[in-house]
Amino acid sequence: MKLSEKKAFPVKIGAMTLYCEKMTLSADTAVTVNPTVTGSSVVTNKCKKVTRLSFTGRIYNKEKPMFYAGFANNLNGNEGVEIIYRDLRFVRCIITGIKAVDGGEDFVELTVEASTRSAAYFLDGVTE
Repeated sequence: MKLSEKKAFPVKIGAMTLYCEKMTLSADTAVTVNPTVTGSSVVTNKCKKVTRLSFTGRIYNKEKPMFYAGFANNLNGNEGVEIIYRDLRFVRCIITGIKAVDGGEDFVELTVEASTRSAAYFLDGVTE
């Protein structure tokens, strides 16, 4: 009996398509809490920090297998890049790290890490 069958989802990172097998998203908010005169506490300030994204998957280019690893390494423009993964769109993403593994197959395994201060946009509305 198979419990699940996962397929790689295409993720657009700028002009590159990565067939993603693992995605991680994390975000933090800094919160300032101060005491009140009654002894309880109140949140007096909050600031959303960056959202961190990590994608691990396969890229294909039969003639030049490391081309997209170099491409991902050079994605560092002032405006950032757009990333689309499934029903989420992130804009003004800064590539903060890459890791490429060439195992001699017809694909290269690539991990791309990115950060953005932008909110996530839902494509085609919010669905469950």
